[in-house]
Parts: sequence; structure tokens; C-alpha cells
Amino acid sequence: MGSLPRPVLLDQWTGDGGVVVAASDRSARAAQMAYHHRRRAEGLSAWPAPAIQSWAAFVSSAWERFAQDDHMILNPAQELEVWSDIIGHEYHLVTALEAPRRRMARLAMDAYALLCSHAPRFLEERARSDWDRDAAAFSRWLSAFEEACARGSFVSPSRLALDLVPKLQSKPATRPPILLLGFDRMLAMQSALFQAWGKSQQPETGPKSSDLHFYAGRDNESELAACAAWCAQQLTLKQDARLLVVSQDIAKRRGEIERAFLRAAPSGSAPLFEFSLGVPLAHVSLVRAARLFLRWLDGPLTEGELDWLFSSRYVATDADDGLSLQAHMRALRRRNLARPDWTFDAFLRSGQMPFAWLRRVNHAQRLLTSAHSRVRTPLEWATLIPDLLHAVGLPSERVLSSAEFQAWQRWEHALDLCASLGFDGRRIAWSDFLSSLEHILETTLFAPESTDAPIQIVGPGESAGLTADGIWVLGADEDAWPATGSAHPLLPLALQREFGMPHASPRHDAELAASITRRLITSAAVVAFSYSMLREDAEGRPSSIVTKQAGAPRPMPAPLLIRTNTDPLAIAFEDTSRVPFALPKAPGGASVLTAQSQCPFKAFATARLGARPWEPAEFGLSASQRGLVLHEVMHSVWSGSPDGLKSLQDLLVCADLQSLAARHVERALGQLPDETKRRMPQQYLALEATRLTRLVSEWLAYESRRHPFTVVQTESACTVDVAGLSLDLRLDRTDRLNDGSLLVVDYKTGNVSPRDWDLPHPDDVQLPLYACFASAAQPGGLVFAKLRTGQLEFAGRVANAGTTLLSDLGRGTALVRRPLTAEQLADWRDYIEQLASAFLNGHADLDPRDYPKTCDSCGLHAICRIHENWIQPEPEEEEEVPYD
Repeated sequence: MGSLPRPVLLDQWTGDGGVVVAASDRSARAAQMAYHHRRRAEGLSAWPAPAIQSWAAFVSSAWERFAQDDHMILNPAQELEVWSDIIGHEYHLVTALEAPRRRMARLAMDAYALLCSHAPRFLEERARSDWDRDAAAFSRWLSAFEEACARGSFVSPSRLALDLVPKLQSKPATRPPILLLGFDRMLAMQSALFQAWGKSQQPETGPKSSDLHFYAGRDNESELAACAAWCAQQLTLKQDARLLVVSQDIAKRRGEIERAFLRAAPSGSAPLFEFSLGVPLAHVSLVRAARLFLRWLDGPLTEGELDWLFSSRYVATDADDGLSLQAHMRALRRRNLARPDWTFDAFLRSGQMPFAWLRRVNHAQRLLTSAHSRVRTPLEWATLIPDLLHAVGLPSERVLSSAEFQAWQRWEHALDLCASLGFDGRRIAWSDFLSSLEHILETTLFAPESTDAPIQIVGPGESAGLTADGIWVLGADEDAWPATGSAHPLLPLALQREFGMPHASPRHDAELAASITRRLITSAAVVAFSYSMLREDAEGRPSSIVTKQAGAPRPMPAPLLIRTNTDPLAIAFEDTSRVPFALPKAPGGASVLTAQSQCPFKAFATARLGARPWEPAEFGLSASQRGLVLHEVMHSVWSGSPDGLKSLQDLLVCADLQSLAARHVERALGQLPDETKRRMPQQYLALEATRLTRLVSEWLAYESRRHPFTVVQTESACTVDVAGLSLDLRLDRTDRLNDGSLLVVDYKTGNVSPRDWDLPHPDDVQLPLYACFASAAQPGGLVFAKLRTGQLEFAGRVANAGTTLLSDLGRGTALVRRPLTAEQLADWRDYIEQLASAFLNGHADLDPRDYPKTCDSCGLHAICRIHENWIQPEPEEEEEVPYD
């Protein structure tokens, strides 16, 4: 990427001994790269490095050369610690916790930098005497910070340029002239330093682009697609073209921008673009694996973090070990032993682990444990970390890609920064060291070394000093151009407006945006601005600043509306193949046929592929665990003598239903796995016992209103054959009614309805399956026993509900209005047999019963990918018929 409209000027300037100072690291790197390209194009194999520096590098080198004192320059991590210590001494609620204290310290650092660069006279304490509220608190912190720096002979990087000015003025000399590159706005501190240095100048502004456009896109997606198509067209016209794409909020829009450019790229080709803005180092996979493992050695990881760690395979040197650990996590979920977070010791106790992996991680924990007994200096902790990571093969036993190698170098740099926190002699605990390291990793941006891709994607500020063959500016609407933001909360607003600090007033933001706009339209032969007419469901308006320079926006040209890559990511095709089910028995029992009715593919995926939706663990008992406990309680209550009930007569003679329920609840909770009970607080289990006792006793009181009945069996298991499909079933409970018929009862705590059984396409066939195939005789009814606080009831189909179930049922209730009939049972039987035959014959069509409602709770979207291909039919208008 070029650096000046006239490269000859830069070459001549540096050749005559001048210095080029760029506004940003990005523009300095681009200028250096362009300089080297020109030397190679001249056929040279070696040449002197050009004197091209960023503003920060120029200040740092000038300080080392001219300051000549013993002050230590604080790095950002060290300065943050100084501010954090000062703020922590305030003993406010907001500063008692580490995370809020660090955020406040970051704000204080930023406020200090703003004062140094825009209003240095307010560094004097007497100039801040009239500050109040939050500004007064910051003023106290600032005074304490200045005292700490004087006491320890420290100096903040924010103050280097300011303190350098008098040192340069006291040593008049002829210094190399400075050529300024990409300074959209010259700050007071910068002007003072350049004036004290000597001669400096900015290059003359180039001519305005004669090929200037302003386009209106329909929405964000079409605007991005047009930009990507334009870049592809420019590279087709000129293969060595250098293109610049400018966008606000690159960090937020990175994903959608990347997808748009990948879609526009030719199939199979390497990406022709790169982002100048990196991502937080903590989010890079290799670094994330290292920090998670270090945290896990002495604290818990969430279930999701542990899943990611094992699937990344960074902490398992053997691929089979990584697969075994992932399989172990799945097994824990199947056994209802999942938990929201896992400590290192708890996970090792959860089952058998790969021996080699277990030996490595145990060695790492022993290393930490031996050092954990006392506080240490940050340097000592930083020295220990490579040994801990080496124990699991990070990274020495892995072949790193180029990007991973660079990321690990940045990790080591971050570790060095953390080690430097002992600059004041402090000693800290391991947890505090890890917290500081985490913060450094989150605030350190990482981008792999530039591949000099032809398309560079940058922010408006990063584009300073860059030129190209073509520039496209995205998002040039009234809300984003000029960029909006908030004034700094720790500085008086009037002061910020007086000295033109960022986002202090719309006027200053507009002036900066106008300056950037003027620079961009002189930085390339072809310049295009665009905006979206629809932005986040709101109407977008074109930027008035851009309109003044490029004219009113025009519709997007037709050639840019054509997508260069029309191949879809997912291709739908008709699969007519059928693979019959060959196993003697289908796993899952009744759920197999319920899934076949809801969506044949769901049954195929769960029963034949073993796919399961992932449900995050909970800190308490999960919904399924609470359901299992309730089933166990009801089974125990109705198990007969000596402690249970067997009939309505037993229920009526029980004098204390609450005590009866409490005994059986205590027994059921006592059967929870030991590991589950260990991690549950006793107070939580006591509350759960109280809740269950109340719910069960209220349900028993409700059942006492029934007509005479006898419980025949509870939790009875049987195997049935349905059209050749063998299924294992378990019936919650079967009652014999007063007319001699059987009632099939299924306990439910959720919101269920018998409407789910309705043909021709039922959503649930569990109870109809029990009634038609697991009952020895034709049942007299099948009902849900709905045990929900405030909603205790039977719901279902009963042949004569008023005379066999409950005597107080009104004629308008659903149980009376919709009785169970022999015709219903015959229809259900036919439909269930059809489902079983379809499953056996391998019918696995992607055909949800009611899209998207059926799919909302499925959890298998990653396999079926229905959302990529499904065309939802127009719903038919029909009158809603109330069930009750």
C-alpha cells in the first residue's frame, strides 16, 4: 500500500537525511513497505533502512536520545496497575471488586492521556480546583498518580512528548527535517513538539479524484456485496491494483465483511483481503487454550470452556486422547452428571481418563501446587508458566502454523508485560497474576503479519497516510459519518469542548470527518462512498459531509448488484435412498416414534446416528433431573405397603399427607448420585425438598377427590413389537378404575396438552403407544397427571371420566366433552404402525410437522441445516378452536 500521492517526494526526503513521521503504526508500516517495494523494483538487493517512524516510535526514540535521565517509562500494564492501586485506596463500592476497579483505572488512564495531548495546563493541580463530582475524584487520583511517578522516578508514555519539549528547547541544534504523514488533526502536544524540534512540514494535498461516486445500497448486505463485487472488478481490470476499503466499527462488522468478500472471491482461491485491525489476543485459539488451562489448574472452567478446550486438542498431544476427553464429556451428559463448571480435581474424579494425558496434567498441577504456598513476584510466576504449559505439550510438541507461531510470540510478549508488574517490588498471589495476564491478553490486539494482500480493510483513522488505486468507503450515512460517541465521563464537558477532545461536541466530530473525507478523495484515482438505505430496521440517510464532496447518492450500478459467486453453501437434492433399520431393538423407546411423527429426520438422527441436542448444565438440578426425582417420589408413594399407598382407600385413611410426602421426597433425593449431592448446597437441597413435599402433598389431596381406584403397577417396564419394530417402554403408572378398566397415567411437570395426540399428524404419540400396545386390555383412559404448582389436573382422554375418574367434572370440561373411543384407539394404532414401518424402512425425510415451531426445541440444526434450505409455505387462515 502506498504512503504518499508522490512517492518521489518520500524517497527524496529520506535520501536527503529527513525523517518521515506517520500518524499511526499502520501508515508507517505501509510507507516502509512501499519504500522497500520501490527499491526491489529498481533491482537493488540491499539499501539503507528509511527513517520512517510512527508518532509513538518517534517520541520514544527522541526521548531516549535527548532526555538522558533515569526515569523509567511505564508500559501500559504498569501504568494501569499504578492507577488501579490509587483508585483502590478510595474504598468505594465500585472499586472494591477487581473488574470495576480495572475499568475505572482504564478510564483514568485515558483521561490523563487526553489532558496531556489536548490541555496540558490542567495537569497542574491548581488549574483543577473548581472541578466537581466525578471530575473532582479524577483530580485526586491524578495528583496521587503524579506523586507516585515522582516518588518512583516513573513517567507515563502519555507525558513523554510533553516533557520532551523543554528538553529540546534547552538544547538548540540543527535536527533532520520532519515530513508529517497522515495527520488529520494536529494536537496541541504534537504541534509543540514539532515546533521545538525544528523544521517540519506536511506534503501538499494531491488533486481531488476525478472518478468520485456516492452510492445508495438497499441494505447492509447489498452494500457489502456491491463493495466486494467492485473490488473483484477492479482486480480483474488491473491485477496489481491496490485497493482500500474503509469502514467504521470494523471490530463489530468484521464477520459480515469477511463473509461478503469470501462469497465474492473465485472458488478455491486464497483470500485477497486482510484486516489491518487485529482481534484480542485472548480470542486467538492457541492463546485461549493456554490461558484456560492455566486457569483450570487452580479454579473452575465452565462446561462450555472445557468442551472447547478438549475439542481444540491443544492440551492433548495425542489425537486419540483429545477424542477420548470429548467422549467423556458426552458420557457425563448422558449420565446426568453434567455441571455448569468443573474444577480440575472434580473432573479427574468423574471417571477414567487417558493415562498419558492424566500423567501430564497431574505433573503440571504438582508444579503449581508446590509454588502456590506463598506469594511471589510477577517475574517468578511468569517464569513458572512455560513449565506448566510444557507439561501438556504447549507449544513445544506441536507443529505451529505461521499465524500460530506469531500468536505465540505475542503471548510471550504479553507474559513479559505481566512479569514487568513487579517494577515496584510487589509480590502477588497466583490468582492476581492470572487476572492481570487475562486483562493484558484482552487488551492486546493481534493480527498476523501482513501478506500485502491487494485489498486492505481499515478504519477511517487507520487510513491516514495511505493511498491506493481505488478506495471504497462503507457506511457513509448521517449516523456513522461523522462517527458519534460519548464525551469522557471523568473530565468536565466544558473543558472537553473548549479543547476539541473526541466526541465532546458534534461540531468537532463533523470537522474531523470532513478532514478525513477530503483526505480520502485525494488518496486514490477512483473513490466510492456508499451507505445503506435500511440500517438495523431504520431508514438510513446519506452523510451531508460526503454529499458536499461527492454529490447526492445514486442507486447502486447494476453490475455491482450481480453476485460474482452464485454457488450456494448448501445444495438441496432429493435423496430417494432408503437404508432399512437392522438392529433388533430401537434405542429411546417411545421417543423414536414421537420423533418420527414430528420429523422423520429427527428420528433417524437420534435413534440411528446417536445425535443428541446439547443442553447446558445448570447450577441446581436440571429440568430432567427434577423430573426424574418427581417420578421416583410418585413411584415410591404408590408402591404399596409397607410405606406407600395402593388405592383411594389407602389415600383417604392417611391422616398426614405432608409427612407421607416428606418421607418419600427425602428417600428420592437421597438416591441422587453422590457427586451431584456434593456439589449442591445443603440449603438448596432442603428448599427443593420443601418444594417437592408441597407439590406432592397437594397432588395427593387432588387425587383424593377421585372415584375409587387401585394402582396396578408403577414404573413398569415392557417390550412391545410395533409392525416389526421392537421397543422398550416404561409406564409411569397404571390404575384400575371402578368399572374394571385400566387408566394409563403419565406424570408431567411441563406444559403439555392432549391436543398433541390429535391426528392426522400428532406431535406426541407416547401415551397412545402405551394404550394401544402396552396395555393387556383396551384401556378406559390415558391421561397426563400435570403436577405444576397452581395447575394440578388430569388432562387426556377417558371413556367415562365423570363416573370413573372425578365426580366433580362439569359437562363442559375437555375430559367429558372429548371421551376416549374405540375408533380413536384404532386410528392411533394404524398411525403408529405406519410410523414404525417408515422408520424401519429408512424414511428420513426432512419434513418437520410444523416449521419453525417443531424445530425450535429440536437442537439438531447443525446436522439437518434446515434453515438454509427450507421455504416456509404460506400459512392457511383458520379459526382457532379453544381446547377447553
